[in-house]
Amino acid sequence: MTEETHDAGAAPPMVEGWSRDGFLGERAGLVRAHYSPDYISVSGPHAPRRLKIGDVSCADHFDPAALPTVFAAAPSGLRLSVSKRAGAMPFALRNVEAEEVHFIQEGAIEFRTDYGVITGAPGDFVHVPRCVAYCARPLTTPFLSFIIECPGPLKFDTPSPAGMIHFGKDVVRARPEDIEPDDPPTDLALKSGDEITLFKKAHDPLAARRQLAAQSPVWKLNLARVQPVVYWPHGGPPAHFLASPNNEVLLYTLSARPGGRPPIHVNADYDEVVHYFRGPDPWGKVSEPGTFTWVPKGVPHQGPREDVERGYLAFLLESRATLRLTPAGLAASELMETGAYGRHETANGGT
Repeated sequence: MTEETHDAGAAPPMVEGWSRDGFLGERAGLVRAHYSPDYISVSGPHAPRRLKIGDVSCADHFDPAALPTVFAAAPSGLRLSVSKRAGAMPFALRNVEAEEVHFIQEGAIEFRTDYGVITGAPGDFVHVPRCVAYCARPLTTPFLSFIIECPGPLKFDTPSPAGMIHFGKDVVRARPEDIEPDDPPTDLALKSGDEITLFKKAHDPLAARRQLAAQSPVWKLNLARVQPVVYWPHGGPPAHFLASPNNEVLLYTLSARPGGRPPIHVNADYDEVVHYFRGPDPWGKVSEPGTFTWVPKGVPHQGPREDVERGYLAFLLESRATLRLTPAGLAASELMETGAYGRHETANGGT
């Protein structure tokens, strides 16, 4: 047991909280006789794991026509994927079942879409809503991204109209006038779950002259521009900035902020995914950029201190539907302890 595991900061180490609806619903607590995040071993799929997204084997690194590799999925249709794309897609893709949010971990990429061109750089979330077609082309390599497919529409949802996000400055939207008629791509692929239906088109399916009304639904926002919410002096829970209907999926900034260490917690309704983008400082035992951590609902966890001196950037995804790692995700992952989110001592021989 590490010093980090038992340095509980503002919360007594044996006090365990229980919550409904993430940080928004009913709460209760009790005092445990022992530190509840500790475990000797585990068998079965509902166990905390961590992986580096760069370790996931991706077909699109070698084949431009391949799609990103799904490494975790839920029955709701939520899918988490990794892309290492090295060449431009040879078709336009329209996801008819889900919103897509591409988080750029490394490299730069251009998205030609129905609603214009937008580029993504490290730390950017690029949002392409359901049934908006796009063609992605890496601008620099190596390229690495983490993709969230969400079956419900993701909308900005912050505690106040201003404060967390400067919507006029930091949310950048694609513009249709950026699109000029072009020959390729002439194929349009409709993606429905794992199925692809390919339409051969006579003209570029992305070509458009102008937008008639409203604002472009294709946008980007850099993680560093989302301001963490803090309840002085203890920090308090983070606040989400994106939400799907009925809060089925929630996205938060979990970057460094004042307030010390979170309490021990059992989340009754959400699986918790944290993606560590980069430092300079580590988040507990997580120090490598592109590290993904997953704590399934009902698993006691605490997590490391957040008020590190030099800061780090990370985000939290909560899924009401239970996630499972795919074979590709399991192959790249290892068991994780839930005190400081380091590799579990049984990771070499554990299941």
